[in-house]
Amino acid sequence: MNLENEKIKSPPKKQINITELANMMNKLSTIMSKNGEPMKSRAYQNAEDTLLGITEPITDIEQLKGKPGIGSTMIEKMKEFVETGTLKLLEKEKENPINVLTDVYGIGPKKAKELVEKGITTIEKLREQQNEVLNDIQKVGLKYYDDILERIPRSEIDEYNEVFERVFKKVAEEDSRYEIVGSYRRGAKTSGDIDVIITSKNDSVFKQFVDELLAEKVIIEVLSRGKTKCLVITKLGSKHARRVDFLYTIPEEYPFAVLYFTGSKAFNTVMRGHALKMGYTLNEHRIKKNIASLETSPGKSPTKSPIKDIKEEKDIFDLLKLEFKNPVERMDGRAVIPLGPIQIVDRLKKEKTIKKREPKEPKPPKEPKEKTRKKREPKVKKTEEAKEDTKEEPLVIEPAKIDEMKIEEAIVIPEKAKKTRKKREPKEPKPPKEAKEKTRKKREPNKPISPKEEIKIEKEPKNNDIIIPDMPSSKEKRQSPKGTEGLLEEFKIKGFAFIETLSEKQLSDMVKVANDYYYNTKTALLTDNEYDIIKEYLERKYPKNAVLEEVGAPITKNKVKLPYEMASMDKIKPDSNALPGWLKKYNGPYVISCKLDGVSGLYTTEGDTPKLYTRGNGTIGQDISHLLSVLHLPKESGIVVRGEFIIPKKVFDEKYKNEFANPRNLVSGIINSKTVDSKAKDLHFVTYEVIKPVLKPSEQMDKLKELKHEVVRNKTITELSNDILSEILIEWRKSYEYEIDGIIICNDEIYERKSGNPDHAFAFKMVLSEQMAEAKVVDVIWSASKDGYLKPRVRIEPIRLAGVTIEYATGFNGKFIEDNKIGVGALIQIIRSGDVIPHIKSVTTPAEHAKMPLVPYTWTATKVDIVLENAGEDITVREKNITAFFVSLEVDGLSSGNVKRIMTAGFDTIAKILKMTKEDFKKVEGFKEKMIEKVFNGIHEKVGKASILDIMVASNLLGRGLGERKIKPIIEKYPNILTTNETNEEKIKMLRGIEGIGPENAKSFVNNIPVFMDFLKECSLEGKLSEAPKRVEITSVESNIDKSGPLYQKKIVMTKVRDKEIIDYLVKVGASLEDNIKKDTFVLIVKTHDDVSNKTKYATENNIPIMTPQEFRDKYMN
Repeated sequence: MNLENEKIKSPPKKQINITELANMMNKLSTIMSKNGEPMKSRAYQNAEDTLLGITEPITDIEQLKGKPGIGSTMIEKMKEFVETGTLKLLEKEKENPINVLTDVYGIGPKKAKELVEKGITTIEKLREQQNEVLNDIQKVGLKYYDDILERIPRSEIDEYNEVFERVFKKVAEEDSRYEIVGSYRRGAKTSGDIDVIITSKNDSVFKQFVDELLAEKVIIEVLSRGKTKCLVITKLGSKHARRVDFLYTIPEEYPFAVLYFTGSKAFNTVMRGHALKMGYTLNEHRIKKNIASLETSPGKSPTKSPIKDIKEEKDIFDLLKLEFKNPVERMDGRAVIPLGPIQIVDRLKKEKTIKKREPKEPKPPKEPKEKTRKKREPKVKKTEEAKEDTKEEPLVIEPAKIDEMKIEEAIVIPEKAKKTRKKREPKEPKPPKEAKEKTRKKREPNKPISPKEEIKIEKEPKNNDIIIPDMPSSKEKRQSPKGTEGLLEEFKIKGFAFIETLSEKQLSDMVKVANDYYYNTKTALLTDNEYDIIKEYLERKYPKNAVLEEVGAPITKNKVKLPYEMASMDKIKPDSNALPGWLKKYNGPYVISCKLDGVSGLYTTEGDTPKLYTRGNGTIGQDISHLLSVLHLPKESGIVVRGEFIIPKKVFDEKYKNEFANPRNLVSGIINSKTVDSKAKDLHFVTYEVIKPVLKPSEQMDKLKELKHEVVRNKTITELSNDILSEILIEWRKSYEYEIDGIIICNDEIYERKSGNPDHAFAFKMVLSEQMAEAKVVDVIWSASKDGYLKPRVRIEPIRLAGVTIEYATGFNGKFIEDNKIGVGALIQIIRSGDVIPHIKSVTTPAEHAKMPLVPYTWTATKVDIVLENAGEDITVREKNITAFFVSLEVDGLSSGNVKRIMTAGFDTIAKILKMTKEDFKKVEGFKEKMIEKVFNGIHEKVGKASILDIMVASNLLGRGLGERKIKPIIEKYPNILTTNETNEEKIKMLRGIEGIGPENAKSFVNNIPVFMDFLKECSLEGKLSEAPKRVEITSVESNIDKSGPLYQKKIVMTKVRDKEIIDYLVKVGASLEDNIKKDTFVLIVKTHDDVSNKTKYATENNIPIMTPQEFRDKYMN
């Protein structure tokens, strides 16, 4: 008994401090941003946002698994932090020079990287060279660096408050107020800086207040100053200098600003989330109602006006029905406490349903020609009522894309059927059934809600005239809306970038025409994946477009109302964290079956005679009972089954491959044919569902087998994971006799048949695991390098792996793209291992054609890369070469952006820029006196100091791959090779005798000597030729190095990092910097030990030491 009591009284698990975890993620995000790793930074930021929104107690890190943005990588880091109180990565990054330098006010990651490349890796070195490398603001930041880093005691901020109050009274008007916010207002003992919010109807009070503090020399430096924000450095007597931010806000926004800038961040995050649930948007400026009220009339825009009568912070709490918390209580999200249950959630969902209807109201008057069709809107109204029941779930479940096989069934048939086949008007009562179908399909357009934030889409003016052209019957001449077929062809050539330029009407027309061809002809205009790309983009950009409500295409013959609705299947979104959410609702066992890639059908023996139908739009199908004569299906009465019309892969390859593009096109042709010919004998009807009698999925499969139907491949399992499903999908794709485009997962229970896609089942169509996924290619983007080489970047539909959204992968080279037919619609496997840049592991389904560049190009001799024809005339290539020239010579201020501005002003060659006067620079947009002085002086100083070797390297004119490492030994051995009279053949032979110079390098160098000499003449730099002997003299001195040194003649490789200090040191000690890692590589230098690449893998396998720059310095340079 005592033992039992002891167990009962055992202490509960210690609660994990979520705020500390969030702060850790914030630090990691900041570090990654500073180090030029935006994807990693965003991943950590997403994890932080998730953690800040957690209010329930967490006692085990595993409780966080599967939450948005938290994958296995995040879990491991959090476990390490909880167990050790820190992270190895955080400790290591404290010594990273970039992180140290960016702590100086005014120095960002880019500037810090430039400084490190110049060998400035410490604050001490920066102070020594500040006049050469820093601007005025950065010098101020450096001057007060130590003071700014030091925390400010609360007592000192109290003193500032007394000073501010005294000065403020001098300038304040009756309504003027100010407040010190931030951690000070929350009662913190120390703060990083001081934030002051000032308000007054007269905004000049803000200016006067700052002026007074300047006059009293409280403000000692102004870092930036505007009408509403002033960032300064202040000082009280002999105390340390402090960073202070003064912010102005109008009185109406003052309560919101004070609330927001008081924090804490976690409190703000949860409070804003609560506001959203209540139907409001809350920020530092205002609170707005962001949904239509129940009283809003259909068709009117939702209310978005700010809520009035908010005078104090407490008014915001009262409006949101929250318990008021004093600032000192706002430590984290747990301080957000509702006063009662949130009643407005159900209302919110209804209001969103109303909101979805709005675009449909104005359509009829906009297009008189469409009124015939639009008169059928009453049927749509029924549909919309049905839609209200299904809108709620997509707000929670966010599948990312539409089911690839059934996506084509997204066109409402009766509306068009009425216009094109008016004799069928008696069948008009069918649309109410379609309303159900629309309710079902309405869920699919909502799938891309999540990617909507991740895909970068330029907003276009919305086209309110959503005009859907008629689709003719098969008896009439098939005509698409003007130019639509041409648009489809252009999309196949130009890719995703092309459809981003199209209007809403053009996109919807493309979907309709593609549907019509797919359903009513023997020829499809697009592949499944190409079609998906267009439709999913339309869904993301114009989610209320009428075409998205429609299913299939108008049935043009033997049209009948189906005895049972034939729903399609939701597709799980491409997010490695999506499946766990579904598994929480459904405990299994689970029936897995192949998702056949044919034409869906229904077979019934309920009536006097057996009947066979196509799925059509799920409600209206086609009677194809004439095919029963060749299918020989079981005839036991009272049975209704679903199946797929399909032809085995082997039969298709042997008999039809040369005549038809794919098996499904052949099947469509057989089904749409009026006669039963010999091809129909090869048609199979593979069943996968029993509608009647009612059975659970596993029993359905047994029943189908018992009835002697051909049954789809299936298996029942008790556990599910992305890896398990991926393995099954890969295996069944290879071994099954039929084409499949995924697998179906169904919880093995009986569920009532309802209109719409079932929740208890989903389609898994693309391989998905923690580090690997399949994705559709939406574009291949070719960009020219400074050498004119065209390099491919593969754009994919957004997928999420381990909490990170991935939209691009490297395409390697032209040969890889062409050989693997990587183009629009290709299905590829993406791998992201160890947080490195994603790359293509393999191609699951190639595109019809590889998407090669549209500009003229030629292949290199190796047939691996492609090169622009007339590369020197290409504006992008010229800009990259000009930028590279000045960056190589370390001219400050001439990076890509400024070079583009200079070129726009007409100075579009290196020679022209070298000859620019200060007056010329005044013609460049954005160039003011200070910038002109900096760039003008920088050019003349750096070019003047540059040697002939520096100019040769910077010019990039002597051939691809010929940089300093290869040109330098040439100039050292043959200092006059540019001007001597040997023949080209003799010079090539001379160069071949130099170690590291191969035949291609030698030939390229010699053949380009005349080009380089012309460049020197054009730039008036011929005088540099006389400097070559001096260079040899210097290098001969450098050759007298200690040959017993540990780095002498050693080969060093750097990956993802370039450290100028180390590179210069290698020259002094006789080591060489190599591009490629080999077994004789001495050390591989990486940016961080977290980087994983082919080079790091090779180094590990071959026992080659891997070091960071700092580790290399510590071991060999100190």
